[in-house]
Amino acid sequence: MIKNMNRIKDKIKDFSLQKVEHIDRFCLNFQNKPFEDQCLLDIDFVIKDQDKRYISCFRFYNPNSIDFESGGIYHQLSLEIYDIRDRGWENKNYEVIDCEDDTLRFYCTDIEVLSFREAQK
Repeated sequence: MIKNMNRIKDKIKDFSLQKVEHIDRFCLNFQNKPFEDQCLLDIDFVIKDQDKRYISCFRFYNPNSIDFESGGIYHQLSLEIYDIRDRGWENKNYEVIDCEDDTLRFYCTDIEVLSFREAQK
């Protein structure tokens, strides 16, 4: 489902999306290449495990129907990612939502963990 998830699970053996506390960075990029348009959404999530905090950058490929509502620099959420490939929708393989406050919702074709590091104190 999520590519390179081992970058997180090598450090946090019992990792689940429930450990994601909030968004640290939200960056939407458009890349125009000949015969290929691609949109990328990079989100840095703060993940809490016991007394440590980590930052992990997730890349979402071809995000669409993005609905994001934020009340400031600290955006707390309860993240869920659903595999919806069986629906057969074009460019919509995964649905990403904030299931607690419904302040984040979008679809994407693929998901990848780009980086994982301990947060500065």
